[in-house]
Amino acid sequence: MKNKGSRWYQKKQVARKYDEKRFNRGGLVLDFKEKEMVLSLVKPKGKKVLDIATGTGRFAEMLTKRGGDVVGLDASREMLSKGEADYLVGDALRLPFEDDSFDVTISMRFIHLLRPHQVDDFIKEVMRVTNHKFVFESLHPMSLRMLYQWALPQKSRMFSNSLMVDRFNDIKGIKDVRYHEKFLIPYGIYQCLPLDLAEKIIEFDESVVKKKPWTASTIYWELFFD
Repeated sequence: MKNKGSRWYQKKQVARKYDEKRFNRGGLVLDFKEKEMVLSLVKPKGKKVLDIATGTGRFAEMLTKRGGDVVGLDASREMLSKGEADYLVGDALRLPFEDDSFDVTISMRFIHLLRPHQVDDFIKEVMRVTNHKFVFESLHPMSLRMLYQWALPQKSRMFSNSLMVDRFNDIKGIKDVRYHEKFLIPYGIYQCLPLDLAEKIIEFDESVVKKKPWTASTIYWELFFD
């Protein structure tokens, strides 16, 4: 699956500076909040966990340190790091695992790189290798993210909550769908901010989304399987 987004992440210069660019300064606040959100949805201890589009492995390493048996998969060999989790190169639409290999699968910052017609195939492939739950996030079109969407090199796509729910209701084997709104300010902006300013803004951000969830730019999903 070589779309524009996946090709961008396979560039050596992108992979080499990925963490340095995104998760220093204000990006440290974002990194903490993203990991906090994932841990609120995934209890990894004693579980077999697959992290699709693991990148440099920041979620895979976190879940491994909390007792998960974690495999991180990414299409970009250049992005993969060496750590406590197991890592391999692979295609998210053709997962190299047997049926029901994992208890939980996560995929962060990935589904927006898929073409619309690929989303269902991706979900079904995740269902094949996962016996309990899939956790991922999507980008919401009616949000502040629209202000700079055109400038992104990955050609990200955004999906409304209603559209996503309709898609999931049409897929046999999904028994429950839940979603959680997060981040008024798109997370790409945090990496441009000084740390002290980002810490202040995130408090405002969270208070607004709590009162007005429809303003969120990022949606975290839980799909539970039969």
